[in-house]
Amino acid sequence: MSAANIPNINTPNDYQSVRRSVGYFHLKDWSLVKAAGADALNFLQTQTTNDVLQLQVGKGQNSAIVDRKAKIVSTFSIHHFAEDSVLLLVENSQKPRLLQHLETYHFREDVTFEPEIPQNFLLALQGPKSPLTLKHCGWTGNLPEKPNDILQTELNGKPVFLINKSFTGEEGFVLIYGSESAPEISEKITGSASGAHAVSAISLETWETLRIEAGIPLFGKDMSEKFILPETGLEHSSVSYNKGCYIGQEVIARIKTYGSPAVALMGILLDGDVLPAPDSAILLNDKKIGTIKSSCRSLHLDKNIALAYLQKDYRSPGSCWEVEIDSQTLKLHVQLLPFYQPQTSKDHAQKLLDQALNYFKKEDDLETPIRLLREAIELDSKNARAYESLGVLLAKQEKFEEAIALMKRLAEIDPEEIMAHTNLSIYYMKLGRIEEAENEKAEATALQFEKLMMAGKAKKNMEKEEAQKKVDLVKKIDMFNQVLEIDPVDQVANFGLGSVYYELGEYSKALPPLQTLLREYKDYSAAYLILGKNLEKLEQHEEAANIYKEGINAASRKGDLMPLKEMQTRMNQISHSAKGP
Repeated sequence: MSAANIPNINTPNDYQSVRRSVGYFHLKDWSLVKAAGADALNFLQTQTTNDVLQLQVGKGQNSAIVDRKAKIVSTFSIHHFAEDSVLLLVENSQKPRLLQHLETYHFREDVTFEPEIPQNFLLALQGPKSPLTLKHCGWTGNLPEKPNDILQTELNGKPVFLINKSFTGEEGFVLIYGSESAPEISEKITGSASGAHAVSAISLETWETLRIEAGIPLFGKDMSEKFILPETGLEHSSVSYNKGCYIGQEVIARIKTYGSPAVALMGILLDGDVLPAPDSAILLNDKKIGTIKSSCRSLHLDKNIALAYLQKDYRSPGSCWEVEIDSQTLKLHVQLLPFYQPQTSKDHAQKLLDQALNYFKKEDDLETPIRLLREAIELDSKNARAYESLGVLLAKQEKFEEAIALMKRLAEIDPEEIMAHTNLSIYYMKLGRIEEAENEKAEATALQFEKLMMAGKAKKNMEKEEAQKKVDLVKKIDMFNQVLEIDPVDQVANFGLGSVYYELGEYSKALPPLQTLLREYKDYSAAYLILGKNLEKLEQHEEAANIYKEGINAASRKGDLMPLKEMQTRMNQISHSAKGP
């Protein structure tokens, strides 16, 4: 199978393969630039929006280069794979601008840029079972654990880079190797697994759906050099606000400090079957309030969705607008990106564990839950409950030797796990190994006694810490009240007083200072959050929901993403509780 002929089959199952298992596609529109030299990291530090100097070897980060007005020159990720050497993973459409900028500002620094490297074939492996696929195709050793981490190693004797990178919202990797070894390695990865470990080819159409659901913008489709970086939402993962100077820093910092951009990329859900064309204007009462970018039919939500730039006053999550798009009247629902929350291999392992236990409760068949538990352990090799459950089921089949091996592994994972030694005692006894059984029983007893002692000690320490904390909080109340006697609308004192009363559980007393604060400072989004939480504690759920709604609008205007997300979650929980089961 040649590199150019890796099959790209559009099957009804390729979407679910990525969401539930694993799939692959060739990143033909992406490539690498290598930056190397004694000054490589220091030079990139002066040009990029993120903090390159904090990257250890094996680590990576999303980043960007912007001009003096913070407009995008290029977006990419940086991967520190060796001393004084990094790889930049970038879309081909952005690569010329990236290289031109780097060379323009490169004077005497000891750094060279290689636009082409021998490892020029990029294969994306995506889905919660992608780590398993790598192991089954011969990958030994560790995998890069965190997003953008990189490893340089060999597969089948060929040099390979492996980057932890999601292009779909799921856990995934990018394998990078030379074109000459592409047929051999690609066949190893995509053709060697079958059955439960089969790897599906993902069509470009399916990838587009996965990408949009994951809220991942692409250059040329969802952004261009005409956009400032904060409009795209990429600044949340691509900007360090603590590093030294770089081109465009002042504009980006000013937007963060004093507000949010006039337009910003959001997610929208559209009622009906009309899928708007890219760059379609969104009109409300003949006024343009936004622009559609990428759109698709979401298989996850069974709705039409789109990435769209919306003006500040119309992008509060949860808001609904009746708008006109392409001469069609549609209801538009605004939400935060992404549309789909990713599932990690640990999440998938936990689901398999739950399925196995539920199956065992209802059915007499042991083989199905045993198979599910083995798969869970493959996905998460430190899942203690999976080891214990599998050991118990194997013991029911009188496979005591394997059950013993599992309990020993459980004891290695968690040396304080009493059940590992209790079960070992039982299994050894079944095999007539009396001395070993007694030793494990004694170990379990000792651990139980030690745990009880530690629990008692921890309880006393906690009570002592809580008492001291209460004393400190009461002192803060006095301090904040002294400030408020001088200035009754002081921001810090009112917020601090409300927060302290919340921590003390005196929820009614927290209301006046927070309400005073919000009367004077209507964009103080963190105050809406703490006020809503107090109202929830007082079981004033409708009032809390109204406060969260106001807070979401304020946070949207300011671009305060953290309180915005929490208020959205809490408002949704209140809504669901009101509807009942």
